[in-house]
Amino acid sequence: MEKVFLKVAAGEMEPAVWEQWWNSHQRELAKALNPYMWQRIMPPEWSADYYWMLKTQSGIAYYFYNQGRPVNCSDYYEQKAQEEKAENRRQAMQAFHSQTAPVRQQWEAYLALHPAKTVDFDWKSLQGTPPGQRPPRVFSYKKPRTPEEWKETGAEIKERLQENLQAKIAPLAKAYGMKKAGPQAFVRESNGLVFYLRFVGYFRGGGYEQLYHSFGPIYDIQAGPSRLPGFVTAGELFQKVQQDWGVLQYIPEGAVDAGRVERINRKFDDILAFLADGLFPEWQKIDSLETYFAKERMEYLKAAEVGPADLHTGRPMWNVRPGQNPDPWCADAYLFGVWNLLSGREEEGYRQLAECVNHGDGYMQQCLKECPTAYNDKRDPMAVLYYNAGLFLKTQQIVDATQRRQAIWDTYENIYHFMQYYHGLSKKVERDRNGKVV
Repeated sequence: MEKVFLKVAAGEMEPAVWEQWWNSHQRELAKALNPYMWQRIMPPEWSADYYWMLKTQSGIAYYFYNQGRPVNCSDYYEQKAQEEKAENRRQAMQAFHSQTAPVRQQWEAYLALHPAKTVDFDWKSLQGTPPGQRPPRVFSYKKPRTPEEWKETGAEIKERLQENLQAKIAPLAKAYGMKKAGPQAFVRESNGLVFYLRFVGYFRGGGYEQLYHSFGPIYDIQAGPSRLPGFVTAGELFQKVQQDWGVLQYIPEGAVDAGRVERINRKFDDILAFLADGLFPEWQKIDSLETYFAKERMEYLKAAEVGPADLHTGRPMWNVRPGQNPDPWCADAYLFGVWNLLSGREEEGYRQLAECVNHGDGYMQQCLKECPTAYNDKRDPMAVLYYNAGLFLKTQQIVDATQRRQAIWDTYENIYHFMQYYHGLSKKVERDRNGKVV
């Protein structure tokens, strides 16, 4: 038995051969292994592939370790499992794209009739070590202990983050027409749409906590999930970004050595690829409110909201709107309600806006009691949301159709100017209780 186990540790048995040997020796194995060890080596879900063979190898390594005889394991099964996973994912995505082909083709046909300007930018030339990057600093200590040493280590990490952001992300953002909206944020407005990107930090870990991105109508607070296909916002490129994110987030317990600097450089390469080869080109397709709300796009987004099931976990590869209540603020009613109003579908628009206002009534009463001008505070997006919805809803009281249409557009203009400030496109502005910019 142990001779066979050693072959598995060395990566010298294929899954089918191992399965055949195990099945033909179960009676003897049951006597030699306790139930716990049996489960570790051959879980009930086991099937003849490299994913489960890697689990078996791990169980066998534990068996020898538990015997006081640790063994070195080959990485053969790990490599084959990665290849297997990539192939399984490719097949799943191929099937997914085949299933969604009808709605995707309708969306592509729409885009062909409404072409947007493309961006030709050599982003791959930005990968690697940032030009002029200072060589890794040699610290006199291995682990920071004093407040001064922790401060020094934190400053070193922040410098490495900033130099990568400036060398890789800033040029890409500029190529797509974005401007800086803060030390770690970029924004662009185009035809009533806002595109926003921000590295969130520094908080608990001392570095960048996350990468926040959003796009949509300028009147929207953009607090929900980005309305893009799930395989763009949560697919392979995004998942690669998420791996080892801690290298950007946490100040290390050891001094910042050359290895840590190189890992930061590589992680920014992953972020650059996600933005340049996934997110930004998808953004670029939508150049107007009409395209954003196009029926063909909405149907395609719905079809691409949940990804195909992972072969081993059974869970979707992505789910853009997980949970029982994906819209707790009732922000979608505001988003689509305003668009219906602007497009002349007043009955549906007012119905949706009333739903949003009623949903937020209790919050607004309490909020305005504590802070009468909360609707002017970009740090309180819920107050901005319900206040904006209320301004549009008030126009319903105007009986004359011509005057009502004018009031709708006047309300849109006032909200437009305030939301430019909200999204970081202009300096601070304020509104009076009637919603007029003062």
